[in-house]
Amino acid sequence: MIKLLEVRPGDLSGDLASGVHRLLRDAFPKCGPNEGDFYRTLGAPEVAIVLSVGSQVFGHLGLYTREVQIGNETLEIGMLGGIVVAPDCRRQGHSRVLVRHAHEHLKERHIPFSILFAHEPRIYEGGGYKLMQSAMRFIWPDGIPRTLVYRGSMYAELSRRPWPNQLLDLRGSMV
Repeated sequence: MIKLLEVRPGDLSGDLASGVHRLLRDAFPKCGPNEGDFYRTLGAPEVAIVLSVGSQVFGHLGLYTREVQIGNETLEIGMLGGIVVAPDCRRQGHSRVLVRHAHEHLKERHIPFSILFAHEPRIYEGGGYKLMQSAMRFIWPDGIPRTLVYRGSMYAELSRRPWPNQLLDLRGSMV
């Protein structure tokens, strides 16, 4: 039976921690070869949403929130990162389950928007994500601030409020 878990990264332990870190390491090898390198490189999410069967972890989504500036307005948005489904479990709707659960979590907090950075944007279009047309300001992993239209950056509207389509200043790095 599939279990969906919400776990604070500091509370990950045992087989669950090993499974999460192995899944992330296999999906994002550039973040490092050691257990926990993904979270150390990009920052631990507020909540890790995990899919498992028994002790086998096969899905992960990191949920972050951040105060950003869009145009002249400062507001809190959700950021989804580290979205991974094990290769043998793909094309079964598991990403959609992870994203929907994250959206429910954000809506409970009255957060109007969620963003993510997709390698394959078509995967997230069914979850309400649209490609951003506006520029974004963020800090690149080399520490240098950048302002550009980032291919694969997507947004979802979680309330009746429309996306402002103005410069998005992340006030930090991407996840």
